[in-house]
Formats: sequence, C-alpha cells, structure tokens
Amino acid sequence: MDDETTAESRPWGLPWWAAILLPLATTAGGAYADLTFDHGLGVPFQAAFAAGCVLSVLFVRRRNLFGPMVQPPLIMLFAASPVVLLVDGHGLGGSLTSQALTVGTPLVDNFMTQVGVTVATVVLGLIRLILTRRRTPAAPEPEPEPAAV
Repeated sequence: MDDETTAESRPWGLPWWAAILLPLATTAGGAYADLTFDHGLGVPFQAAFAAGCVLSVLFVRRRNLFGPMVQPPLIMLFAASPVVLLVDGHGLGGSLTSQALTVGTPLVDNFMTQVGVTVATVVLGLIRLILTRRRTPAAPEPEPEPAAV
C-alpha cells in the first residue's frame, strides 16, 4: 500500500451531507434562540450562522469542498426563513405579502453578514485547496557520468 492508496481509501472529514446539515442546524438553532430571547436576528444568529458555515468548510472532505464554499446564502435562506415564519407567529396563515415581509426583512438586514461569511468560506476553501493539493514527486536528477581519464 502506498501513501496515495491509503489517503484515497480513508479520506478524513465530513461527508457532503453533513457539511450541509451542520450549518443548517447551527443557523436554525441560532435563529430560534435569537428570535425567542431577543425578538430579532442579531449577533447570536450571526455568530451561529458564521460558525456553522466556516466549520463546514474546514471539516468537509476535500473532494466535497465546493458546496460548503458557496452555500452560505442558501443556508441563510433555508434555515432562517422557516424559523422566522414559525417563531414570529405569522406561519402559513398570513397573507403572501405579510409572509414575504416577515421573511425578507431579517434576510435583508443580515445581508452584509451573509456576504462576509460567503467571502470567508470561499477564501478559506481556496486556501485549503491550495495547501492540500497533491504534489507530484520531482523526477530524480540523473547522476553525472564519471569522467574518463
């Protein structure tokens, strides 16, 4: 067994589905806690969102790295929006305009956080790709021939 076979047969890191569930769970949990105690999506929500997305990029398997690098906008949309609808009490019974404002306002208010986290995940992912790329071994230099005397 050489090093390449060992590295391929036992990759370290989270599988792709866990790299999606981790930020979804932390973001939804942060949104629920922040909406329950503070009645808005503030710093606790932003910290949970950022931590989940960054940890996802840092701990996912290298071959599955692209998804977590670009998923923060989707995570915010699909994790925060349902929690905002459920906790704010509008649920599915309100008018479409009311639901759109209920969901849209917190997302617009946290747009800069979303941009910052997306930039951070892309940069961290690129750094990780560069640092963990496979290097081909250099060809050995030919030995000089002995000089004829």
